Amino acid sequence: MPDPNTPDDSQENNSANSGFSAGPRLAPPRREAPQPPRRGKQPQPKRKRGPVGRIFSGLITAAYSLVFLVIIIGLLGASGAFLYFSASLPSIDSLKDYKPPLESRVYTGDFQLLAEVGSEHSIYVTYDQIPPLVGQAFISAEDRLFWVEPGVNPLAMARAALTDISLMHSGRRPIGASTITQQVVKNMVLDNHITFATKIKEAILAMRVNQVMTKQQVLTLYLNEVDLGHNSFGIAAAAQTYFNKPLSQIDIAQAATLASLPKAPTNYDPFLHPADALARRNFVITRMLADDAITQAQAAAATAEPLLPRVVVNTKSISNGGYYADAVRAQLVQQFGQDAVNTGGLVVHTSLDPALQAAATDAVRDGLEQYDRKYDGWHGLIAHLNDADLHDNWAQDLAKQKNPAGMRHDWQLGVVLAADGPKARVGTLDLVSGNPVTGSLPLDNLRWARPVVSGGLGARPGATSDVLHTGDVIMVSGSGDKLSLEQIPSIQGALVSIDPRTGRVLAMVGGWSHDVSPFNRVTQAMRQPGSSVKPLVYLTALEQGVQPDAPVLDGPFTQVLSDGSVYRPGNYENTFEGPVPMFHALEQSLNLATLNLTRQIGLSNVGTTFQNFGIVNPMPPYYPSAIGAIGTTLWKMTNAYADLDEYGRAVTPSLIDSVTGPDGNVLYQAPGQSCDNCVNNADPTQTPVLDVSGAQLADPDSVFQIITMMKGVVLRGTGKPAVVGITQPVAGKTGTTNDFNDAWFIGFTPGVVTGCWIGFDTPASLGKDETGGNVCGPIWNEYMKVALQGQPDIDWAPPQGMTIAQVPEPDGTNVSEALKYNQTPGAQAQNGLLGGAQTAPDDSGVTPGTPDAPVTPGAPGTPVSPSTLDKSLSPLY
Repeated sequence: MPDPNTPDDSQENNSANSGFSAGPRLAPPRREAPQPPRRGKQPQPKRKRGPVGRIFSGLITAAYSLVFLVIIIGLLGASGAFLYFSASLPSIDSLKDYKPPLESRVYTGDFQLLAEVGSEHSIYVTYDQIPPLVGQAFISAEDRLFWVEPGVNPLAMARAALTDISLMHSGRRPIGASTITQQVVKNMVLDNHITFATKIKEAILAMRVNQVMTKQQVLTLYLNEVDLGHNSFGIAAAAQTYFNKPLSQIDIAQAATLASLPKAPTNYDPFLHPADALARRNFVITRMLADDAITQAQAAAATAEPLLPRVVVNTKSISNGGYYADAVRAQLVQQFGQDAVNTGGLVVHTSLDPALQAAATDAVRDGLEQYDRKYDGWHGLIAHLNDADLHDNWAQDLAKQKNPAGMRHDWQLGVVLAADGPKARVGTLDLVSGNPVTGSLPLDNLRWARPVVSGGLGARPGATSDVLHTGDVIMVSGSGDKLSLEQIPSIQGALVSIDPRTGRVLAMVGGWSHDVSPFNRVTQAMRQPGSSVKPLVYLTALEQGVQPDAPVLDGPFTQVLSDGSVYRPGNYENTFEGPVPMFHALEQSLNLATLNLTRQIGLSNVGTTFQNFGIVNPMPPYYPSAIGAIGTTLWKMTNAYADLDEYGRAVTPSLIDSVTGPDGNVLYQAPGQSCDNCVNNADPTQTPVLDVSGAQLADPDSVFQIITMMKGVVLRGTGKPAVVGITQPVAGKTGTTNDFNDAWFIGFTPGVVTGCWIGFDTPASLGKDETGGNVCGPIWNEYMKVALQGQPDIDWAPPQGMTIAQVPEPDGTNVSEALKYNQTPGAQAQNGLLGGAQTAPDDSGVTPGTPDAPVTPGAPGTPVSPSTLDKSLSPLY
């Protein structure tokens, strides 16, 4: 039925035609009989149009025709463009089965976050996990018609097109006017370049997406992929980055802050441009109010809330965990590939113990600081402030200083305001409030800071002004009148701790600070281990049936080299003890006794033991190798000691317990960590037993003997500083290389194996008498006191048939040593000295000067005496 409010076109046309004729008059009109007048208003005849009317009517007709023609041409053009651009469009099928690139997350043994590995910081959340107000904040800010539009907003696009045309030659970037659906297409299907062609493609694809996906699916994709700055992609990652909160705890103001970022993450960065960020955030809040997403009271409260975001530069609470995380990352890449690690969302559980990691970090740093203060003098000046108004401006000047990498957590920067007499006045900024605070640095707390002068260190300071000057920026610890001067040492160290039963690595410190140097001195530094290899030499002898109290000659050792020169090493003390029991030679780390023993049992046999225990492969076939003149790592040495701790069973060190995919499927489980009676164990009294595996590298009886001998090292020998105050049984060995370049101590209990190394990255002397026991022993001691807290005093159980016998030391004191079932104390004493020959032809096959033979031979024919012994390749102890 026709609309009664619309005129009838047929009637109007008939009326017009009945009053006017365009053709010639062919006959006079026929006269009609007069009709009676009708009631009501009579129709009026239309006036004949004049020339102006006809012109105006023609113009209107032409305009309508032109508009119609333009519409037709526009439709044809749009259809042609649609067909043209549609032909080369990518598929949107990937969006329906989209798997976001997720960074892998690495956790400690107690499920604390250790590291996030990936090219993008992203945390995927489902639609149900998105707080409604967070989603609405983005809709209000970016696309208010999202729920009703067909994927595009034609009016917004037309407005943007007109604006872009006007700016075509201005050099400015075109504006986009993209809906949320278009942004999804642009970010995930197309590239991010804005041109007229890409906008057309974007619009076509957006409409297709709108047809095949729900609005909820589109919004979920968008909120997980949107770039929110600081390498944070998606709302969950951004909530952590800016507010250190899970997404579920974000309030209205914080949601509006996040929603303000997609427009321009850099321009509205709340750290770089807080004023602009605040204005944009408040604009989003007003949009949310206008959309009835929040109430007036909520909007007022959110607007009044300070911006106060907090960048989480490092959300990890693990002390110096970067070395461990790097080692885990390297293993993951090797096993799964770079792409899977960076984008596969792997969930990695490691064996790292955060408490032990903190203890290891503190122990290494305490030991390095102690050495640094003894030998390296004062080198810790950060900067000097040349401000004439320092006393008025020091707080502002200090606030501009950047903390050096590697500062300990309880250190802070300070500026010297006055330095004279027994105290220096130092200004600092309160770590919590940032308010200026002044304190005193007593002379006693900087007496270690001797000046570095030509040829060594100067005298200890007699006044604070001998070290500090007004305007110096320094590092201090403490507070009030008890400040202490601090500096980052130039010496380096490393420590690694392993559970020998499972091989799980409990702690790893690869240097003073990963921020200062990511080079991991546990796994990457190839250093000479010195006498820490000697237990493996003596184990070789024990496996050949030599008993611990057999006499070995601590006397001159010479070896004729292939060029006719003679190798003459010496002991650290530059003395001979003569015939000594083998266990005593190990306790006192006697080089000459070890070399004479090696000659007796065979250098090649020692090399086989070294290789079986994994410290070097192959062992260079020359005698200095037997006293530690080889290249190896702390990782390999500590693992070899773990093998000893397990009675010769090969232990595989493990950083990673398990790896699961984002879907929860287990992709990797560390070997040897399964437990057959742990699941569905009906007997609550049955103790769970781990199924451990590993090849037997040596006879368990012989290994028990070397463990007992190594207990003597820490009770009576060179390792005594390592066990001060420790009640649990400990076995270990020191290592000190030529010129005191490297200091080692590796020790173990039945439950923990820990290795320590100290030295300079560019090998240099640590100083006279700075041995492994003196330098590494206290570090090992500090750490192990934490590791052994609450642990029972469990000793190694002797294998069946073994006995513990009393045998004499050279001074007549009886000590306990382990003997096999067919051995008796002193039985081998009458068989003669082991290694009694003093000179023998070279059996190493090594030519001096080759890379594998860094031997510095002595002059042939030089008389053999303690004063002329060549120590160039003689690791000490």
